[in-house]
Amino acid sequence: MSKPDASQVRRSRVQLILIFALFLLPPVSAWVAWKYLGERGVSATTNAGSLISPARPLSSLGLMGADGAPMDDGVTGGRWTYVIFAPSDCDERCQQQLYITRQVRLAMSKDIPRVQRLLVLGQVPQSELTGQLTSDHADLHWGVRSDPSATQWREFSGDGFAADGAHFFLVDPLGNLMMHYSLDVPAKGMIRDLQKLLKISQVG
Repeated sequence: MSKPDASQVRRSRVQLILIFALFLLPPVSAWVAWKYLGERGVSATTNAGSLISPARPLSSLGLMGADGAPMDDGVTGGRWTYVIFAPSDCDERCQQQLYITRQVRLAMSKDIPRVQRLLVLGQVPQSELTGQLTSDHADLHWGVRSDPSATQWREFSGDGFAADGAHFFLVDPLGNLMMHYSLDVPAKGMIRDLQKLLKISQVG
């Protein structure tokens, strides 16, 4: 039997090294990413909003409509709901939140029906505001807190956020308060968050 020449030996060794490299590449690359990207690498996958952990099941919201009649508590059920808090006049901050959430909802394309918005006011609004909400935000649900000091509003308080209009909230289709956003959050980040939730969610 003839011995393999030097070129065949080198070729065999190269092939063997390549096989080992293919097996080692995934764990080595994962280790390098964790070691040298550190927090920057991890933060690149975080949410634009802040998760409320554990998610808080909401009790009866106790809202009433413009006519003073109680609103159906099911208004937040079955769909992903952005909840916005405002005084009776829906000031500039409120208008900003309405605009951002409207744009985020419209960005969902075919999933628009799975998303809704709820504006919670401290007092019954003037008729001028009612007309504006109807014309500019046709999809918007809105109601008035029948008792602003009621215990259910404490569910929107804690961990640095509160139902004072400085944050807005995302409620899941099962009625759980699960995420809050500060006013300076970019709309693109909110869109990514919601697209991710809609993709993995089996409800709503």
